[in-house]
Amino acid sequence: MKIDYVIKAIAELIDDGELVYVGLNSGPALLASFLARDFQKKNIQIVGVAEAYNPKDIILSPSTGDPFFIKDSPVMITADSFDLAQKGRLDVMFLGPVQVDQETNINLTAIGRYERPKVKLPGGAATAYLMPLAKKVILWNLKHSKNSIVKRVDFVTGTARNSDNEVFLVTNLAVFKFDREKRTWTIVSIYPWSELEDIVNNTGFHVELKSDKMITVSPEESAYINTLDPYNLRSALE
Repeated sequence: MKIDYVIKAIAELIDDGELVYVGLNSGPALLASFLARDFQKKNIQIVGVAEAYNPKDIILSPSTGDPFFIKDSPVMITADSFDLAQKGRLDVMFLGPVQVDQETNINLTAIGRYERPKVKLPGGAATAYLMPLAKKVILWNLKHSKNSIVKRVDFVTGTARNSDNEVFLVTNLAVFKFDREKRTWTIVSIYPWSELEDIVNNTGFHVELKSDKMITVSPEESAYINTLDPYNLRSALE
């Protein structure tokens, strides 16, 4: 499945020694974190809205805040995770915005005018607080088009433009990194089905090609992801 390549792409961005926070409704990020820790054997710690500290294993459910993740795991309440972010000790934060723009602004609030939106989105919770504080922000959006990867978001729910952290964007067409010096996004990896013309034509701002590294997924990696998602919930995201 194509979603497995996206999960692998996210896992590749996680490094040894990192404390990783998985937010609400972040199925791909949750699967990627376990792929990085238990299959790729990276020494990472996983926390998140389920308030479990480094859970031993999971079965993907409709909510990444599923309290059953806490079973057989120490509890780490959300307030403590936020406190670590304030102290500069939260390494990775995942967010799944509906819109991302050329300045790292993201939108999880509304499409159209805020006063009379065309679509009311679920909201950003602590996005505005955490996004500039996490050392690495990994954004994911699985509907890459000029409606989602835009020149300017309709509403700024959060931003990393005034931070010095690393910001990545993983979509169903490519993986990007924000270049703070050039103030632009660069393509750092692609998928077997990716075409540069499609990426450019579906992006609302200028992007640069830094690398055409190919994301691949082995049968063993897909089999491992299947053990975490036996009900195949991730297929609904394709």
